[in-house]
Amino acid sequence: MIGLALGKKAVKHGYKRAGIPGAIATGGAAAVGYVVVKRALKSRTSEENVDSAIDTDQIKSAVEEQGIGAVTDRETLESAVDEEQLDTDVDMESVQSEAEDEADEIEEGSENNNSK
Repeated sequence: MIGLALGKKAVKHGYKRAGIPGAIATGGAAAVGYVVVKRALKSRTSEENVDSAIDTDQIKSAVEEQGIGAVTDRETLESAVDEEQLDTDVDMESVQSEAEDEADEIEEGSENNNSK
């Protein structure tokens, strides 16, 4: 549900800035950014529920300012992930590497869909 709330906020913000195309682009990018961080955290921790550890507003802001690649930035990850909400230690370098892999997979999937 957190991802849905993030998407709704981003869509509203994008609509105010650039109408319907802005809403679609901003909402979609923020949601993808959130999914990338969530998957990377789940992959690098033994946690099933990592939602409470992710600051969705931080992800949304980073994606709006720097694009989807912002979620692969170590500084963004460190500010968006509250390690105290997780029961295990988090190696941010490992999470960053996993986020890069996740973002690459999503980008490749997008390119493959566009070429059809």
